[in-house]
Amino acid sequence: MVTYKEGILKLNSQTDILDIVWNVCFFMRLLSIVCFGNVPSLYYASFFILLGVSLAEAIVKGKFSTKIFVPLHTIWYGLFIVLGVVSSIWADVFSRSFGPISKMIQILVVSYCLIIHIDSYEKLESYITSSIIASFVLVVYIFALTPSSMWFSGFLGSVTSYNTNDIGCAVSIAVIFSYYKAFIKHKKYMYALCAIFFFVAILTSSRKALFMSVLGIVMITMFNFRAKNYVLRLMVVFALMALVILMIYEIPALYNTVGVRLDSIIEYIMEDKSADSSMAIRQYFIDMAKMFYYENPVFGIGLNNFAYRLSLYDGMVSYAHNNYCEIAADLGTIGLIMYYWFYLYIAIKLVAQIINGHKTALVFSAMMLLFLIFEYGMVNYYKEQVHIVITAAFIAICLNDKAHNEKSNLTELQL
Repeated sequence: MVTYKEGILKLNSQTDILDIVWNVCFFMRLLSIVCFGNVPSLYYASFFILLGVSLAEAIVKGKFSTKIFVPLHTIWYGLFIVLGVVSSIWADVFSRSFGPISKMIQILVVSYCLIIHIDSYEKLESYITSSIIASFVLVVYIFALTPSSMWFSGFLGSVTSYNTNDIGCAVSIAVIFSYYKAFIKHKKYMYALCAIFFFVAILTSSRKALFMSVLGIVMITMFNFRAKNYVLRLMVVFALMALVILMIYEIPALYNTVGVRLDSIIEYIMEDKSADSSMAIRQYFIDMAKMFYYENPVFGIGLNNFAYRLSLYDGMVSYAHNNYCEIAADLGTIGLIMYYWFYLYIAIKLVAQIINGHKTALVFSAMMLLFLIFEYGMVNYYKEQVHIVITAAFIAICLNDKAHNEKSNLTELQL
């Protein structure tokens, strides 16, 4: 516990010091994967420091005193990595199968660090807060390094050296987390942060970020059916989302940023397949991935080999822009099942926990459903910022199950 009395700040236990150190290390890790893509030294340093601090904390707290804890999440993603490595045996190009393995191993390690550290609701809420603060630093960093004349030119965020779609994903996650803090945890000042993140999501020109932000807010509001004035709250949220869309179309700066892209996708779907070149080329990659899958439906063509097989057909080198199709082409039906059963497991568990009144299930069920929807247009199986959220969702399930069991046991004792 941290206390402040008579001008003196006191740390009352060694455990608290370790918690603070861990939070700082994890915060730096978050910054390295969403903001400072042009500082590779921070990326690797934050990984090894977080690993070291997590192991030290686990040893001090006696978490490894009897046996090493291997959670279901680690088994799931670890086996998926093993499948990727084994796929090199039948891959078109042996070496390409190892391309994303380094990132995947880092995801496995960082996820394990989260699981052994976050053992209470307080620490889970601390993770959400750290994610929001890291995203706010990202926003400040982007606006500080981007000339004001470029703020409304579209695709904001390139100064980070990360793809603007990745920036859009990070900001949309921050939108959902800050809305959860404001709407569910009643921290009203978070509404201001939510609005800022939403505004930045629009400026990235990422349609996925915009739709994820809108749907995330709507889902949390809909899932919170126990709230007072539920119907009224839902109507207000729908009205606000409609206002956002209206502003995008009525304010020229916003329309030029993302409105034109919304129009192009509507025209692409409804009338002209040439109206949106981005959608057309993405659909081409998806179609090619489906073709490779049909040629090797059981085991695929080897992890990370889609781009190589595509280059043999037309000289282009790209990923499939679709997580389902990328995994299907590379690892076949086996890979799809091995990867997505865990998504479905988490989503189903969280929906059940919403019914039981667990607040954290509200935000993480929305996150998992959004990933299931929008991975049709993004490749996430090796994206750390996404997998940290998935790990947190798994932790929320474990904490909620533990709380439910303790409540049931207490009820039985009272009876």
